[in-house]
Amino acid sequence: MIMRFFAAVLLAAAGWVTQAHAHGDVGIDQGQCLMKLGPDTMTFTGYQPQKSREQFCDDIPDAGSTIITLDAQQDELRDMNLEMRVVRDVGQSNDNENLEANTEYYSPPKKYKTGTLTFEHVFPKEGKFIGLVKAKSDDGTKEYVARFPFSVGLTQSREITIAVFFGALALVGFGLWYRAQFMGKKKPEA
Repeated sequence: MIMRFFAAVLLAAAGWVTQAHAHGDVGIDQGQCLMKLGPDTMTFTGYQPQKSREQFCDDIPDAGSTIITLDAQQDELRDMNLEMRVVRDVGQSNDNENLEANTEYYSPPKKYKTGTLTFEHVFPKEGKFIGLVKAKSDDGTKEYVARFPFSVGLTQSREITIAVFFGALALVGFGLWYRAQFMGKKKPEA
């Protein structure tokens, strides 16, 4: 009975952590970071070459110079005007609220025939942000928007929180196991 309860708690915790890692329209599939843009997809990769050679596809590890590359996977997106905007997440009720005042980076609409949009931006400080990528056809009949929240420089605190949570969960599990194995057994009478 206790083991079933512990298994249920562990499954619920796994679901909670998976939900905590949700990043809007960006996800990982077969080792690639993919962003859903309407019916199409783009790969998403970030770098901080002055700090590390590692790539990332969701949260940015540190404030500072960052290079982000988006690559269209379908020809439809290569024929559309692509626009990239990074806005500070200040708790706005929708992305258009104080859009200009909250904009951290903006790349105006443009066609990228190669399908690759690369930009460099210096994030001056840690914080929460929202990435917005828009694709619009020349005649305006098609418009797709991808929205993905991300953080800059806050990944370590999230990892510590997750580690503490699972450490506490393991401690509770051990305590329940110990109690069932040693404390719950009656001593035979002599």
